[in-house]
Amino acid sequence: MKKTICFFLVTLLSFSIALSAMATDYSSDISSVMTTFTLNNYSCKSAVQQQVNGTYRTVEMLEIIAKELDTDNEYSSDISSIMTSFTLNNYSCDSAVQQAVNGYYRTVELLGIIANELDTGKFSSDISSVLSSLTLNNYSSKSAPQQQVNGAYRIVEMLEIIAKELDLQGEYSSEISAIMSTFTLTNYSCKSAPQQEVNGVYRTVELLEIIAKEVDSKSAYSSDITSIVHTH
Repeated sequence: MKKTICFFLVTLLSFSIALSAMATDYSSDISSVMTTFTLNNYSCKSAVQQQVNGTYRTVEMLEIIAKELDTDNEYSSDISSIMTSFTLNNYSCDSAVQQAVNGYYRTVELLGIIANELDTGKFSSDISSVLSSLTLNNYSSKSAPQQQVNGAYRIVEMLEIIAKELDLQGEYSSEISAIMSTFTLTNYSCKSAPQQEVNGVYRTVELLEIIAKEVDSKSAYSSDITSIVHTH
């Protein structure tokens, strides 16, 4: 569980670097999210609470990224709707585990918007398929840990799409394929939902490393990306 939490925090920081390379209009919002991330970490009393801190800050950072990419305000109502669900579901959660599920699910939904914003029409059916899987697997989940796996696995699938969308020259195609192969093979060897969740979060970090490199076209953040990925 500790490794899972560590990697989710890395996920948040990796996206922060990617966004910093893309835009400056939301610099104060980015700074605010990262400050909240640090302060909440100090107040957390358990590993699960740290996990919630990581997933919730990820949602907030993805909201910023989705807004940055929404230059024509095409998705403003969808982003707002997701963030409203995020807030309302948080109030109804009875445990930190349920809060983590809330964070996972909203992350998938925001990644879906980001994927659509980047898409030229090539991946529209894939994006819809991942979102459908999120809904269908949620109905069949028997527990919050299984819901967490559902969220973690759909995040991996959505990030695969985003990584492919950004890989205009096919420079990272073999690396993306290798990560997804590891994702599938590791799933077969997992003995429990927590192990599956770790598999999802590990692959998330690996895909985010690729995405951060794709966005960092001038290699301005290459040392930061390497440092974050090897923090664990």
